[in-house]
Amino acid sequence: MRLYDEIFKDTDGVAFARCSIIPRGGGYFENVKAVEEFSDERISLCFPHDRLVVEGENLSIKKYCDGDLQIAGNIFSLSVETDQRAENGKDEQNRARSSNARSQKR
Repeated sequence: MRLYDEIFKDTDGVAFARCSIIPRGGGYFENVKAVEEFSDERISLCFPHDRLVVEGENLSIKKYCDGDLQIAGNIFSLSVETDQRAENGKDEQNRARSSNARSQKR
């Protein structure tokens, strides 16, 4: 799994969200930072850069420890919402780095 550990990180070394879905059996989610919303039909999970909304029926959280979370129930859909504030911050940092690099070349 070391290959996955290297693949699933951004350029800053922050791990991306990962999940495995089991049809009619729930799912397993890694790198969860927080549970934002929870009901038996909808669970919203926060990750370093994104928010993942899980929708289904009879959803329940079975385990949540050290960023790993297990959901039981029948998952119908997953939707990802990117944290625009984090993305905008990275864009600003990249522009600042480019500007500094150009001014150092002069």
